[in-house]
Amino acid sequence: MITCDQKKTIIEILGKQYSPKIISHLSNKNIYNSDGHIYSTSSIQKIVSGKQPNDTVELEIAKLVTKVKKQKETLNKLLK
Repeated sequence: MITCDQKKTIIEILGKQYSPKIISHLSNKNIYNSDGHIYSTSSIQKIVSGKQPNDTVELEIAKLVTKVKKQKETLNKLLK
């Protein structure tokens, strides 16, 4: 389950409109909901807010946040 601190980190790294980025990442990894469809924005928001636990999606969100954070750090180093 995602905590409040983790949610703040997700928003800090991915931005306030994080759902489309997460949905795109999940689609690229062929991770779909139980009906075989892409996750909805509201489902992602529920998972990120900790209201709806989903270990698979939470792990992929953590991977995406780590990836984007490393990309931003690399970009900052290059621009200095």
